[in-house]
Amino acid sequence: MFKKPFQSKPQSALRESACRQLAHEAQSTFHEFTAQPGKLQTQKFVSHIGDKGDIISSSTDPLWIRTTLPNTSNMVLVPTVYTQWQHPRMLPILWTWPVVIEKLVGGADLMTAGLVVPPGGLPVVTKGSLVAVCAHGEMAARAVGVMDVDTREIREVVGAKGKAVRVVHTYKDWLWEAGSKDEPPEIPVDSVEEARVADVEKSADAEMDALLMTSLKQVMATVLDEKHTGEQLPIAASTLFSTYMLPNAPRNAELDVKKSSYKKLAKFLKAMEKHGLLGLKDIRGEMHIKSLNWTHADLRTYTPYSVKHVVKEEQAPAVEKTQKGNMIELEELLRVPPALRPLFDDVNGNPESGYMTRQQARYVLEAYIKRHNLVDTRNPRNIRVDHLVCDGLLTKDETAKLTFYPRDKLQQRLQERMILCTRLTVPGNPPVVRQGRPPTIDIVCEKKMGNKVVTRVMGLEVYGVDPASLAKELRVACASSTSVDPVPGKKTVSVLVQGHQVKIMTRLLNDRGVPTDLLKVTDKSGKAKK
Repeated sequence: MFKKPFQSKPQSALRESACRQLAHEAQSTFHEFTAQPGKLQTQKFVSHIGDKGDIISSSTDPLWIRTTLPNTSNMVLVPTVYTQWQHPRMLPILWTWPVVIEKLVGGADLMTAGLVVPPGGLPVVTKGSLVAVCAHGEMAARAVGVMDVDTREIREVVGAKGKAVRVVHTYKDWLWEAGSKDEPPEIPVDSVEEARVADVEKSADAEMDALLMTSLKQVMATVLDEKHTGEQLPIAASTLFSTYMLPNAPRNAELDVKKSSYKKLAKFLKAMEKHGLLGLKDIRGEMHIKSLNWTHADLRTYTPYSVKHVVKEEQAPAVEKTQKGNMIELEELLRVPPALRPLFDDVNGNPESGYMTRQQARYVLEAYIKRHNLVDTRNPRNIRVDHLVCDGLLTKDETAKLTFYPRDKLQQRLQERMILCTRLTVPGNPPVVRQGRPPTIDIVCEKKMGNKVVTRVMGLEVYGVDPASLAKELRVACASSTSVDPVPGKKTVSVLVQGHQVKIMTRLLNDRGVPTDLLKVTDKSGKAKK
């Protein structure tokens, strides 16, 4: 609202009764606001986009804005950042990253993907309510805005679309410039709130720690038992987690190493090794389980629970999640170039859709040859070339020198001159025809920072694959951290997962209906595939 200069009328003093009424309104509207009425001035303003209202100021700073907000028709009292700094808990607080704060100061709204979710979750704020936006870990508001969505509807922020907050006023905008231009103060985070969040986080960590331990013991007692597991060892750490521990978790429990105190699968397994349940071994830079201790005291006293479906990796049937009817379909088509349109029009060979198959193109040329009696009577394998054939299929030198041309080479020349197209049919979407060959989904495995290996996939949007959903499933299947990042210079994003995960990524894309032919794998890691 104030990212550009605004027009305003001269200030006038606010009456004492109006000041008392304003203080009463603020105390009844905003949480923990206890300021007493003082001497204030008011002035009317019109923003660069036509928003109108009143600015209420002290002798040094603008303190309040009274204006209409998006999706509302009534005038609403909005605190400025100066007021929010004096009473940091008067509005619900949402956190975002410092780099996003720079975008807000530049005039952007806060997108859902830019939110930082604290350990205790987002505060419950309904659509249309005022909120303060702070940099992650701080309490001094950098922006004040109105919620564009109910926070209870926000399930995931990674890759989420849409606006979370419509910004009304920010630090360093033109309204801030009208005040003392103070920098945001250092406001300590409420120690009670810190303790509450720490208790919630500690409790959640302990619960997930217990679930991980229980799942591992369940696997050792039932699936990877002492009688049937000797030949399967060593097992990759990610395989142990995704193929065995996840399907054998307690009913209605979802394993997530990041929600435990370990934060990483490797740290959990090292703790289990120290506990004596298993032994670890590094193979080509990847952690493997080399042994399992079935004589451990924890297993002697452990009672397995029933699991609805347990499948060993070697016995798992090769069944696609996606049925054949839901697979992405690709069909090669041809389009007539301008030079060949007269020839095709001569035999009514131009289809209404503008596209045809290679076989249909062959039939059109044969029909033209037959209609104009172009077959060489002395050698049926040769075709007499007329002006339309010359214009569409032959070069200038060939036109000047040749009277006849081999039929098979003429057909080959026709296929080469036609414009190649691809019809792409993604389940649930209408077919789309693109010129050229279908774009590939690029899977690149490469080293980062020494021996650290990451796997990145790009080009998902063309085939209707949701990057955020794939990142979430990869995080569980690989027991590794994932991220969704924009690709520099392109209007697309990439999904990155830690480790050499080409095999798992290929399987998940196949499950979403993407044929393996569309996957282009580039391995720059120098490690063996998983």
